[in-house]
Amino acid sequence: MNGDEIMNTIDRTLKYVDLYLVNNDLDNVIDYKLPDGYRFVLFNDGDEKDWVEIEMSSGEFLTFDEGMEAFNHYYGSHYEELKKLCIFIENERGEKVATSTAFYLESPINDITGNVHWVSVKKEYQGQHLSKPLICETLKQMRRLGHKKTLLHTQTHTWLAVKVYLDMGFEPYKMEEHYLGWQIIKKLTNHNKLLNVGDIEVEEMYNPLYAQAYEFLKSIFNKPFVYKVWDEKGPIIGINDNGQVHYYKYSFENEKLQIVGENNEYRKIL
Repeated sequence: MNGDEIMNTIDRTLKYVDLYLVNNDLDNVIDYKLPDGYRFVLFNDGDEKDWVEIEMSSGEFLTFDEGMEAFNHYYGSHYEELKKLCIFIENERGEKVATSTAFYLESPINDITGNVHWVSVKKEYQGQHLSKPLICETLKQMRRLGHKKTLLHTQTHTWLAVKVYLDMGFEPYKMEEHYLGWQIIKKLTNHNKLLNVGDIEVEEMYNPLYAQAYEFLKSIFNKPFVYKVWDEKGPIIGINDNGQVHYYKYSFENEKLQIVGENNEYRKIL
């Protein structure tokens, strides 16, 4: 799998730190073309199901209902607007395999008005050189809509995507407010845009709860699987193993994970 792709390497064992990046020049977007057999299409009525399926496949959600909740939260009041904002990549069979949204900031930050949203590629299509053309088309669409600069929110768990964004002309935004996150990204990527970021020890990068949860699940389920750890709402660990969803209640004291029990009713806590 090629290192320039946003691959299915959501590493939920890392400490979670929000990260923001900015592209200050949408007039000069680095151009990447789609491979043969793919095309861009815009959102149309009913495409929310495809959006959720793509996001689930890439590891964002455990269940379809969770994905629909997120879609309605972010886009429910912008549904018609999505027909010029939300971009899909389709394959030759008309299957939607990737998505990104050329959204906007509700409250502009100085002259930054754009807001890149929800960049995802289906798991089985990661490594097919789709992510950079998708981001490129999203930025071009933003410029067509009048934006000159755009913000992008991501996090340390999707560290490889951060590398792609940096490669494509994005810069860290308000780095000092999220410095630990940028230290983690530097350690993982050694990106030349982060040369002045201080070093961090490997053991400082990982969350003990998240790491132990992963080891617990790995001992039971065959990889690959999608999982999440809720600590504030829960405490619940959720996993989707080839379509079967399981929820575990846990305790975490003295940095040691203890599984209390398994019950799908725990989902109601979240």
